[in-house]
Amino acid sequence: MTVTNYPAKQHWAKVAKNLGLTEGLVYLKGDVLKERHDTDVELTFRQESNFYYLTGFAEHDAHVLFDLKTQKMTLLPYKLPEDLIVWMGMPPTVTELNAKYEADTVRWSTELVDAINASGASTLYVLREEDAPKGINLAVNAEVLKDAIVTARMYKSAYEIEVMRKINHISSNAHVALMKAAKNAHSEIELDALFRYETARFGARAQAYEPIVGVGPNAATLHYGRNSASFNNNHNQLCLVDAGAEQGCYASDITRTFPLNGKYTGDAKSLYEIVLQMQKSVLAALKPGVQWEDMHRLASRVAVEGLQKAGVLKSEFSVEEMLEKHVDGIFFPHGLGHMIGLDVHDVGGYPKGVERIQAPGIRYLRMRRVLEPGFVVTVEPGIYFVEFILNGAKNDAALAKYMNWDVVERFAKVGGVRIEDCVVITETGIDNLTVAPKEIAEIEAIMA
Repeated sequence: MTVTNYPAKQHWAKVAKNLGLTEGLVYLKGDVLKERHDTDVELTFRQESNFYYLTGFAEHDAHVLFDLKTQKMTLLPYKLPEDLIVWMGMPPTVTELNAKYEADTVRWSTELVDAINASGASTLYVLREEDAPKGINLAVNAEVLKDAIVTARMYKSAYEIEVMRKINHISSNAHVALMKAAKNAHSEIELDALFRYETARFGARAQAYEPIVGVGPNAATLHYGRNSASFNNNHNQLCLVDAGAEQGCYASDITRTFPLNGKYTGDAKSLYEIVLQMQKSVLAALKPGVQWEDMHRLASRVAVEGLQKAGVLKSEFSVEEMLEKHVDGIFFPHGLGHMIGLDVHDVGGYPKGVERIQAPGIRYLRMRRVLEPGFVVTVEPGIYFVEFILNGAKNDAALAKYMNWDVVERFAKVGGVRIEDCVVITETGIDNLTVAPKEIAEIEAIMA
């Protein structure tokens, strides 16, 4: 599929259907341009995700109205004061805006209250009570719009999937660039900077989240973000890179873990093979109708089996017993993955009334749903040797008995491994949007 015009009307139709109303006016406000505290230095602008979903409009201080009776959209961009034109350039004309966006009408932001009051609608539907503009004469409802938008955003359109495929390819290629550069790199920040460059030069100027580049023990910190350590001429260690750019406000989220010297060996290779098998097992099982937490449990089982085979966990205990005692949560202390779309941790993870599972590791699962076609999720199993968690386990006799502590201490030098892809749930299985290599032979060939 070729990525063409943004399907704002298609997205509005989904939201309107979810609302199930025949009359009323929906109002969303875009994000505003912000400045650094006590200065006039502008912060990087990024559009509010719900607003972008329903407009495709990425500029600041805009508004949008949708009439549920007529099914018509009115876009109200910011009216730039004339004395700012010399600083910010000539704004687009109404004619240019009409040609670019799927709005039925374009009016300036200064006309917002008049447009609302002249709509003939009885109720203004907003995300938050405080969003309702002052001076309007409509009743305000902030109870139903959020759920309608969240439900619409959960199921990605063909356009959204193709945009996400493109940004996954850009980010995947950046991961490959880091693998190629690793042997001659000197620090985490050097690889961080290279990732940003490799994505920006293909049109993805923004990151979906701040890159994580952790070498050795730093890879055991799940959201390590310092990215400041020197390699100290020691390339005999793994580097975990969790990084994904965004384009057109749509996110990618990819993790690869590779040896700085280009060769997986010893405990690092063993650990990597376990995590790779965790991910492969889950990817092979994904399809509509599958419960997401069951996929986390599948990954946990593979982890415990692999760690037992590697000697980290004692052989005299059964895998079932260790899973029952949540030994997996010591080494896999986060959820398997999450929804992804306009936000890296996208909306819709937990239906109303569904609570988190209160058990180690799985309590951090960001989604508890039965998978459906159109969902886009990340699959990101990992195994880590986190000093804080290991110390707690060592001091807990009920857990300590399962460990071969000399082997644990040996593996702890590796730090951690995570492998992460973004996948679409299709009618029959998955469509993996991430193309960065993850097989050992592939990565070693790239780094040779």
